[in-house]
Amino acid sequence: MDGDILHHGAAKTGALFDPATLLRLASATVKAAAEARGVALDLAVLPGTPRGLVGDVGAVGSLVNALLLSAIDHSPSRPLTLRLSVQSDSRDHAALIVTMSGPFDAVDGFGLGVAQRLAADRGARLIIESTPGNGQTIQLTMPIGLPARMTDAERLMSWARTRGGRLLVVDDSATNRMVTAGLLSKVGFSVELATGGAEAVVAVAKSALPPEAVLMDVAMPDVDGIAATETIRSLTGDRGRIPIIAVTANAQPEDRSRCLAAGMNDYVTKPVRRADLLAALERWLTPPG
Repeated sequence: MDGDILHHGAAKTGALFDPATLLRLASATVKAAAEARGVALDLAVLPGTPRGLVGDVGAVGSLVNALLLSAIDHSPSRPLTLRLSVQSDSRDHAALIVTMSGPFDAVDGFGLGVAQRLAADRGARLIIESTPGNGQTIQLTMPIGLPARMTDAERLMSWARTRGGRLLVVDDSATNRMVTAGLLSKVGFSVELATGGAEAVVAVAKSALPPEAVLMDVAMPDVDGIAATETIRSLTGDRGRIPIIAVTANAQPEDRSRCLAAGMNDYVTKPVRRADLLAALERWLTPPG
C-alpha cells in the first residue's frame, strides 16, 4: 500500500464510527437499485477489522454508496462483492481499504465521478483494474484513524451517530422530555415528542412514518405508559411490534416486571443517562432497511 496514504494527516480527524453499521446503512441505501437490476449484494467487514474507526463517516459512506450505485448500474444480474478492512503500521497511521469486485463491464458516469472527487479531496486513492471475462475490481484506500481505546460509552456513541433513526419520547414532564430528547438528538437521532400515552398511541398508529422506537414514561395522567403500551401492542403489523422502552423513576423489581408484562421491551430508570438509553436502543433497534 502507498505509504503516503497510510501516513496522510487526515487519518487523525473526524468522529468515531462502526464500520459494520456503515456497511448495513450502505446496503439499505442501494437496496432498491440493486433489486431493480437483479444484483445480489455481498457486503462484509473482514475479520480483524477494528469495531471502531475515526474519520469522516459521511465522506466514507458517500464514497461507498457512489461506488456501489455506479457498479450496480453497470452490472448484469449477478453478485456484487464488497469487502472492508483496515491496514495499519501503528495506532497513529492506518488506512481504510474498500475492495469491490463484480461482473460490471464499465464503471463510469455520475457515481464514479462523485467517488473520484471525494477520494481526491481526502487524500485517498481509487484504483480500477479489469480482468478479461471476470469484470472489474475497484479498490479505495483512504486514511483513517484508530481510537487509542474505546470505552462502552464511546462505542455506543459511535453506533448511534452511524445508525440514527426516528424516536418518540413520551413524558408528561416538559423538563424530562427536553432532557431525554437532547441526549438523543445530539448523537444523531431524530426525536418527536408526546406529552402522554394518548398522544403516543396516535403517533404510532396514525403517523405516515411511525417512530422506530418509543421511550415511554410510565406514571402519566390520563393514559399512562402501561395502558399506552398495551394499546400499541394490540395494533396489527409492524406498528404493533415497535420497540417500547420504559423510562421511569419507579425502580423496584415489581415495577420492571409490570412494564415487561404490559409488552415493553426494556427498562431504563430516571434520572436518565445517555449510555443507558443508547444501550437499550442498541439492543432493540434493527439495522435500517
